[in-house]
Amino acid sequence: MKIYKCANLLFVKSKHILLVKVRDNQKYYLPGGKIETNENVLDALIRELKEELNIELSKENCEFICNVEDVAYPDNQNSVVLQCYYSDISNYKLIKSNEITDIKMISFEDKHLMAPAVVKLVNLIENGEVKV
Repeated sequence: MKIYKCANLLFVKSKHILLVKVRDNQKYYLPGGKIETNENVLDALIRELKEELNIELSKENCEFICNVEDVAYPDNQNSVVLQCYYSDISNYKLIKSNEITDIKMISFEDKHLMAPAVVKLVNLIENGEVKV
């Protein structure tokens, strides 16, 4: 089994979570993406957010929150580890790139729209096991 290691932005406000949809995928997941070989997690996060949302963060403004491991999406034969970081992006204008087909704040109640690892993360937040 392959494990995809990803760097992700966790931005939550009023029981809504910022999620993106990529290409033809049906489910939404956290902004960010795979960590490249010889790349550290914060460099990957900053690169991915620039590529996906056209925002530039600094390492100093990123706070580690948690890791979540679950079934990868859409490759459900493998797993994914989401390394989740918070940064206050409320003053940024998010501009989707060509690889992103949608960006939205999704209610915690709409778990049917979320990839499995995001559902697991939202459940941890709702249960008070992850603080945001």
